Amino acid sequence: MKNIISYSSLPKFNLITPSSLKEALELLDQYQNKARLLAGGTDLLIELRHRLIQPKVLINLKMIPELQTIRITEQELKIGAVTPIIEVLTIPIIKEEYLALYQSLADLADEILRYRATIGGNIGTSSPAADSAASLYVLDAKINISSLAKGQRTVPINEFFTGVKRNLLTSDEIITSISIPRPKKGSRSSFKKMKRSSEDLALVGVACFHNEKKTCLSYTAMAPTPLLIDITDNIVRERKELDEAKFRDIWDVITPILRPIDDIRASKKYRMHMAEMVTRTILKEVLE
Repeated sequence: MKNIISYSSLPKFNLITPSSLKEALELLDQYQNKARLLAGGTDLLIELRHRLIQPKVLINLKMIPELQTIRITEQELKIGAVTPIIEVLTIPIIKEEYLALYQSLADLADEILRYRATIGGNIGTSSPAADSAASLYVLDAKINISSLAKGQRTVPINEFFTGVKRNLLTSDEIITSISIPRPKKGSRSSFKKMKRSSEDLALVGVACFHNEKKTCLSYTAMAPTPLLIDITDNIVRERKELDEAKFRDIWDVITPILRPIDDIRASKKYRMHMAEMVTRTILKEVLE
């Protein structure tokens, strides 16, 4: 394993703070791979201190109002990509209609970091253990993206991640917002996370969504990218109680899809054991 050195200072770079999305896109188009975007900086500053990246320019997105808005319509919830997590948690509808998202954001790092961390940054970093990813997967979220040359495009979140800390963004693109459809009446969702300490990344993250037409699960830290698994056909709608036989049928479908690894935080075997326990718990909670 390669040794990572943490320096006491950051590498030299120019910090530019645009006041509009258009200005930010022009800067990104100008500097391309020589630039990095600064949203909350909770992951970026670590990479800089470890010299994993040494950009010539940081484009600070914090002063762009349109990236920090939350809009609610009859059809969807749209969260600006640079909205601090702590602000998202204060919106009543998040807990009322998107419980899985609320739970995943409330469990992200600690309160101090939630004042800086952003939902766009959490997705843009594209960690396999990203706390918000599992809930956004089951809630059918879409990522809204802009660039100067290509204009705007919208991508389903389950197509956004392409590998460990990799995604389909090109060097001239910015995540502008995340759109989530309003759930149908009677829908239920939940998120649970196994971790070593209150500030740790997920050893296993599991989200579940259920209504009369759809039941699905999503997993983080169980493959190179988050996973979305539709189990609608495995749910017996006439029977609300999830007995052990029904769970075993569902788990037999899920098991071959999961691809956990051994690392310094947990073994593959332990992750599979935790995933099974959390899946059983979350299904009982959402279905019963």
